Amino acid sequence: MKNEDSIYEVFLNTIDEDLRSMCKKNGKAEMPFPYPYCGEQDTERLAKALVDVLEKHSPDIPGLVPEQYRDDVHEARELLAAASLALLSLYFPQRDNCAHCMAILIGMFEHGSNPRFKSSGVRMFEQVTTGMKYSSEQGGYILSRFVRSIDYKRPCDHVHRDGSRGFTADEDDAVMFYKRYLKVQRHVFDTSPRFNFELCVKRPFEALSDNRENFYCMEEKMEIDLATKVRELQDRYTLNFAQAKEYDLLDKLMIDALLAYLRDGSVSIAARESYVAQTERLIDGAVKLPCATSPKEGADVDRIS
Repeated sequence: MKNEDSIYEVFLNTIDEDLRSMCKKNGKAEMPFPYPYCGEQDTERLAKALVDVLEKHSPDIPGLVPEQYRDDVHEARELLAAASLALLSLYFPQRDNCAHCMAILIGMFEHGSNPRFKSSGVRMFEQVTTGMKYSSEQGGYILSRFVRSIDYKRPCDHVHRDGSRGFTADEDDAVMFYKRYLKVQRHVFDTSPRFNFELCVKRPFEALSDNRENFYCMEEKMEIDLATKVRELQDRYTLNFAQAKEYDLLDKLMIDALLAYLRDGSVSIAARESYVAQTERLIDGAVKLPCATSPKEGADVDRIS
């Protein structure tokens, strides 16, 4: 890749002429993707080509993706790229069908500590699969306003016999690609719940949201972000001690070990990142409230949940 080439330009020069023409026809977006929706096969071709370019010109940080998960991560990148292309084309305005918006959408996926965790990325696709949108203002789910551009059907109006709403994988390509992605994601989660699969999957797509003309490696930024999180955890841990809050000996030993591990530069960023949430829970959740009376006098020693 020449220095003056952007990652998107490399992508355009890589794909077939028919796909390149589809992208260029979308004149309302910068770094455009096809609009209207170009169909399952062409979407899959675009996704595979895009991921190939990103992985070639944005190689993974050494140690980021363990060898046993390399094929799963690659497949998940292709499927999530295809799902994002379909979702943007089918449910978003023409101007949003671009590389920058894809990077934002994929960046909304985050790793959770259990299968029930739902990131903003998951909830975005749920608007199609369930016809419902989570509203933080109302503290619950409301009907989604999504309208599919090819036939003007709304997922919330599509009611099944059991009373559920939304489109299935057989009825919507965005759902189909997304469900295939989830199958890979769940396979990896069942094998290793602590492995930050989402971080590894979405990392190359950060190149698409780079504001500069030239693509640059995000390794340094990721390291800085992690170091900032670790400092914040250490500060909270120190503050708890300063406020005379106590930890069980076992919790204290575990926290000290985790903080040391998070600072270990010889360990991959992804591996360390996967333990941040656990460290945070221990620091915030294992603190004992100081109690004026002893347990022998009938007072319980509570934990902050």
